[in-house]
Amino acid sequence: MRLVREEIFGRVEESLKNLDEARATLGDEIKLSAVRYMLASMVLTLGRGAGSTFYRAGFDIGVYKAEGEGVEGLEEALEYIKEKFMDTKLGVIEKAEAKDDDSVEIVMKESATAAGYSVDEKLCYFQAGFMAGVLRAATGDRWEVREVECVAEGHDACRFIAQRRG
Repeated sequence: MRLVREEIFGRVEESLKNLDEARATLGDEIKLSAVRYMLASMVLTLGRGAGSTFYRAGFDIGVYKAEGEGVEGLEEALEYIKEKFMDTKLGVIEKAEAKDDDSVEIVMKESATAAGYSVDEKLCYFQAGFMAGVLRAATGDRWEVREVECVAEGHDACRFIAQRRG
């Protein structure tokens, strides 16, 4: 039996309702080092194609959250992305700007997946997927989000270009 997005994420939301009791000491936070080791282990398990899996995971969560919170339109989507990245500590969105109706530039600092790395490759697949999912839910159109610069490659920030694909 295949679980659907709403069912599996509904279970996650239900599990988070009683954190005061279930994680009375630790609460809703986890160290970044633990997350990075989990991600690195998943790369070992999934292989070099892990990036597309992380992108899809971000996309599914972005769609689910934005639909559930009623995000509508491009401007609202960009504001939502800024807020969620700060709230979840995925990164700090310094710029989220529509270039035109079909193109958006997003600049992020302090990436949870890339800050501190120096590996000459892009690492922010999850964040790119989340952005694509939010944009999809908010506009009804398909968006492709590509990370074009990453701090792990030596850039000052991670820069993403989102293109509406219809």
